[in-house]
Amino acid sequence: MLLYLGLAALDRDRYERMVALLEEGMVLFRKLGDKYGVGVCCYTMGIAALNMGDPERAAALLEEAMHALQQLGDKVAIFHCLLGAAGVAGSRGEPARAARLWGAAEALGEAFAVTVLPAIRAHYDYGGLLAAARAGTDKLAWEAAWAEGRAMTPEQAVEYALEPRPEEPNSPPAYPAGLSAREVEVLKLVAKGMTNAQIATELYISHRTVNAHLGSIYHKLGSSTRAEATRFAPEHDLL
Repeated sequence: MLLYLGLAALDRDRYERMVALLEEGMVLFRKLGDKYGVGVCCYTMGIAALNMGDPERAAALLEEAMHALQQLGDKVAIFHCLLGAAGVAGSRGEPARAARLWGAAEALGEAFAVTVLPAIRAHYDYGGLLAAARAGTDKLAWEAAWAEGRAMTPEQAVEYALEPRPEEPNSPPAYPAGLSAREVEVLKLVAKGMTNAQIATELYISHRTVNAHLGSIYHKLGSSTRAEATRFAPEHDLL
């Protein structure tokens, strides 16, 4: 009931009331171990914070939401988190990241017939955020990043959204061949002789996501075999 009352307050543009209700609801959801409830409260407040011009608070709330939701497989919740994360990236002046996240959200929405909830739609300026982000890069770069996002699985998109920003002090160094941190993790396990099923178990991801990561790794390395990818790891000090 606190969640629904919070959504009603949001619909009436009573932001302080909404935050108070949802924060109270989150305390109870945490006590119950209800990750879905925590996630919905967080992504709703995250979208509201973005709408109010506070992308840093929005980012923190949306990250907490994705951490809570990533193992539940709820496509509606993930879709809204990705939309929020894309808006945050655009607001921070990261057009390529924003395009990937919007592309991933678009693909997820098409695949599972997910649309923006009415309570969120009124507080998420899709057109304005999109136009502002798109103005920050050239057309070809934007389209390429969007296509990369559309090619991600929902799990990959959440992982990407949760990766540290490159400019953050504690972010990991760039990896060879443009590999992401998660792709390096997968490549290391491949080089250790693990099967796809073993990698999925080790990293708590699906077999499908492992296959998607491997496909991306092969593409970036310009290789087509597991053996070639395995050789790449020690040659570039990735073990």
